[in-house]
Parts: sequence; C-alpha cells; structure tokens
Amino acid sequence: MRSTGRFSRRALLGWGGVVGGGVLLAACGAAPAAMEGEEEMAEEEAPKAEMEDTKAMEPRLIVHTDWWRPGGAPTIQEYFDGIKADFAELNPGVTVESVHVQGTIGLQNHVTTMIAAGEQVDSSQVSVAFILNWLLKDFLQPLDPFQARDPESAPDQFVDSGRFFNMHNGQTYGIPYDGPATTVVGLNTRLLLDAGLDPSREVTWNWDWDTFLEYAVKSHETEGENILRMGFDPSGFSLYGLGYWLYPNGGQLYTEDISATAFNSPQGIAAGQFKQDLRQKYDFGPKPDGASFENEQIITDVRGSWQVGYLFGENPELEFDFAPFPMGPDGSAPGSVTWTNQWCLFGLSPDPDLAWQWISWVNSAETLDKYFAGILSRAAGRKSFYQSDAWLARVNERPVLADLEKIADTSGPYPWVHTSKANEATGDIWTQLNEGAITVQEALAEAERLVNEVIASGGE
Repeated sequence: MRSTGRFSRRALLGWGGVVGGGVLLAACGAAPAAMEGEEEMAEEEAPKAEMEDTKAMEPRLIVHTDWWRPGGAPTIQEYFDGIKADFAELNPGVTVESVHVQGTIGLQNHVTTMIAAGEQVDSSQVSVAFILNWLLKDFLQPLDPFQARDPESAPDQFVDSGRFFNMHNGQTYGIPYDGPATTVVGLNTRLLLDAGLDPSREVTWNWDWDTFLEYAVKSHETEGENILRMGFDPSGFSLYGLGYWLYPNGGQLYTEDISATAFNSPQGIAAGQFKQDLRQKYDFGPKPDGASFENEQIITDVRGSWQVGYLFGENPELEFDFAPFPMGPDGSAPGSVTWTNQWCLFGLSPDPDLAWQWISWVNSAETLDKYFAGILSRAAGRKSFYQSDAWLARVNERPVLADLEKIADTSGPYPWVHTSKANEATGDIWTQLNEGAITVQEALAEAERLVNEVIASGGE
C-alpha cells in the first residue's frame, strides 16, 4: 500500500538515424560506371531502395491530450509550439497533434469519449486527481519495459513526490512531470517590510500559526469597514483546501492503507477551525472587487509554486517570495499539499514505441532545461534538473525559485483517491461551511461519511 505520510541524459531520438540511412541507401543506388552484370542488379534493387526510403519517411502521427491550454498563457503557447516543432525536426515524418481540453474533469470526459469511439490517443498529461481512476479502467500501459531500455528515464531519476502516484500493482505507469508542485503562501515582501515585518525565509519557512496570524493582522489595511489591502485571503473549504492546513498540524487525509479518511481527527478539526477563524473571527474578507496578489491588494495569499513565471508576467515589478503553510500546535514543521503530475502512455496507442520516444524526450534533461527552466520557470520532475546550469541560472535571476521543491519534503499528498467523486459528494458540505451555516466539526464528520462511501464503492 502507498504511504500517506511525508515524501521523504539523453532520451531516445533514434528515428532521425533511420531516415538518414534510407536516404544514403537511395544515393548509393545511383552510382555510375557499374561493372558488367551490376547494371541489371542496380535496376532491380533501386525500387527496393526507394521503397525502404518511402517507408522510412512515411508520415506518422502522435496524439497527445492535455488540460494545459496554449491560449491560457503565452508561455504555455510557446512551450507546446516549441516541443512539437523540436520533436518533428528531430524525427522527420512524425507529426505531434495536441488536443487541449478545459480542466481536468473536461479532459477525463474527452479522453473517455475518444477511447470509446476508437480514436487514436497516445499520450497525455495525467493529473494525480484522476490517475488512479484511469489505472483502474486499464487506460494506461506500464512503462517498465521501456524504462528498462532507457536508464535515463528510470524511476529513480525522478522526484519521490511523483513516484508516489504512478505505481500500481508493482508497475510504473507515468513519468513524473511538472513538480513537485506545492501549494504555498505568497508573500509580498515589500509590503511586509513596510508593515515592520521580516519576510525572510529564516522566519517564514519556520513559522507557526501564531506568527502567521501576526503577519496577516499587522499587514491588513482598512478604512472604516472598507478593506484597502488584505493581510491574507483565506480560500474556501474543500478536501484540498483543508489539506494544506491539516498536514502542517500533524494530520492526514487518509488512513495508512487508504481504506478510509483520517481528516476528522483532533488535528483536522483544529486545522479547520483555524482556517475558519481567519475568515470569520479575524475578518479577512470579503475580498474587495478586483483585489489580487498580482496587483498588490492582497499581501499574503494561497498560491502555487509553479506560478513564478506567471506572476512576473502579470507584474514584473512585484517583489514576492513563497513560504510553506505554518506549523500547527500538533505539527512538527511547516508544510503543505504537494503532488507531481505524470506523462502517461495509453494502452491503445497504435505505435507505443514512437509514443514512448515522444514521452521520454519531452521529459529528458535537455528538453526540461530548455523549456521548464528557460520558458516556464517551473520545477520539473527530474532530480538532476535542480543541479543543471539552466535551472541554476534561472534561480539566480529569480531567487524565489530557490529550494521551492524542498517544501514537498514536509508536505502531504494531494487528495488523490477518487478525487472527482469525492469532491462531488462533499460539495454541498463545503459550501455550507464556507457560508458559516454549519460548524467545522459537523462538516468534517459528514464529509468523512460521504468520502468513505466513495472509497468503499471504488469511485463508482
């Protein structure tokens, strides 16, 4: 069983060489001054050479699905345009077609429809929120045979927070990608300094609930009943929204054997109450219209470790840092919720060797250096990425990126067990709690019952 506790060079390029060999063979067939008897043989062999060359150059298609949408951000557009063009250049005759769908639920539905209709689908980015569901439906095929031939794509080359989610029945079903992705506290360092507070990591990477509350209260600016700047914007309740307060208070979302939930505990109730007090007791809200962390009307905010490039794109002058969520009274360290999504190979891929070549190349050291360090400013799933010259240069340019991946070490996993069904089942409960219509104790008890029913049913 999987633990629910803390998470403690080149890819294959081969097809270019095959194509080059075919061209060379055709050229040799045109040699002049054939000896007697060779001319007839050359005439007979030439069509065969042309046929081999034609076969080598025969168009081949890879279909990749993803909820990352190029229209969503300029860097995402540049990323997908770049990886598809680079792979096609390295592999003449191969075309990558990417299908982009709004949201992870939309992607699940779309891919299910494609498979049912017999349409080609080779690879996908697969969220931790639904990888278990796809494994149980046998959508994906194990990567172990491919990785055995490609040591640079072996499981031990990738971060532990990703390897937690991609194992099933002793086999590996994904390459960890885009992570560790961790929910973090965004800090406007300039405004905290203006409020007489120390935003350095010596404080914020070691803080507890009391220190966090002091920072939020002292930086909060009001004029009468109007909020000018929010000291903290507390997001709403959900399984995920509870998790990043729960883990730093020593709690867990699930039992060790994943047979039931574990969040309705003293640690969970205390974490939920502190989160609720930020909303109701300390009046961090409602959020003023248009207020955001990017426009500096919110001083500390719930953000993602992957958003550095986005934030600089929205406000190049923003002075900010990230920190883990503060340690609760029953916790041992600040932490959060973390995950690493996967790139996976579909069992129905008509050309799995080519699809693997694409997947492993996208996640190779060279590709990650060029696009994750150079374009996206995002953490990547490959361990060696964090020592690469490209990443270290980016960190030097944007110090906020330094060591962000280490927050995953004291964090717990995203609520990954039948996520969609669990969220659907508990949606009304969280709405009532967000509106203050029920207590934290009532909400967690009812959410526990509903999620346990989902787990018992296998997500059906």
